[in-house]
Amino acid sequence: MNRWLALLLAVVAGGFGAFCVVAAGTAALAGFLWIYVFGDDPWPDWAMRSLNLAIPVIGLVLWAVFALVLWRRFSRA
Repeated sequence: MNRWLALLLAVVAGGFGAFCVVAAGTAALAGFLWIYVFGDDPWPDWAMRSLNLAIPVIGLVLWAVFALVLWRRFSRA
């Protein structure tokens, strides 16, 4: 397989995989926090700031990890 094509596939597939994991994880975490921790009361500002900071950082880290794993798998084949 062409190296550039493998790189493109790894980046795109890694991004898609990271998006799916982050979307499901965010929904699960927000649901858990809403049901068991904060409820219908207004959420504290620190919780919203933490989520708004942590979710994109975790998504970018997962994207890099997934892309690296896929790149190594594609480069062996």
